[in-house]
Amino acid sequence: MLKTACSSLKSRGFTLTELLVTVGIIAVLAGIAIPAYSGVTGTVKNVESDDFAESLNRAVRNFNQANWDIPTAADNDATTDEFVVLRSLQFKNWPAGSFKPGAPYFSIKYNPKASSDSSQHRLRWNGRSFEVLRPGTGGKGFLKTFEGKDYTGDYVFPNGYSPAGSPAGYFPAAN
Repeated sequence: MLKTACSSLKSRGFTLTELLVTVGIIAVLAGIAIPAYSGVTGTVKNVESDDFAESLNRAVRNFNQANWDIPTAADNDATTDEFVVLRSLQFKNWPAGSFKPGAPYFSIKYNPKASSDSSQHRLRWNGRSFEVLRPGTGGKGFLKTFEGKDYTGDYVFPNGYSPAGSPAGYFPAAN
């Protein structure tokens, strides 16, 4: 009886060879999976950036249909044009009697930072729409974050603000 108990204890463990083979298999699988995973995350960031640019462009089209075209020329050396367009899309304090369906056309919580870092995804205004600047491409634009850090508190418009291209006299001067 003592002999049976001892032999069953020996058969429960793994040999050193079995452990080494298992670790080797896991290392080979990790060597295959990690490069594939990093390629997928880059693709996901491209798709998310494209989708975000399309959301901004949809807001531009809605603004143009309800109001007027945004006459803002592209400036590849600065981000003032991007901010002019964005703030026009976010504006919601229209004069009394001039309700604009859909205003604001883009979330007023979106407060991006300007960037020229060519290792990051950025969004640039080209004069008609927003386009994505992928890593490796030069130029200035809004930094596209993927953690939601660019959504903060509501943007506060200064007194007397009027959206880009607004007709003269459309917005009365602030008192």
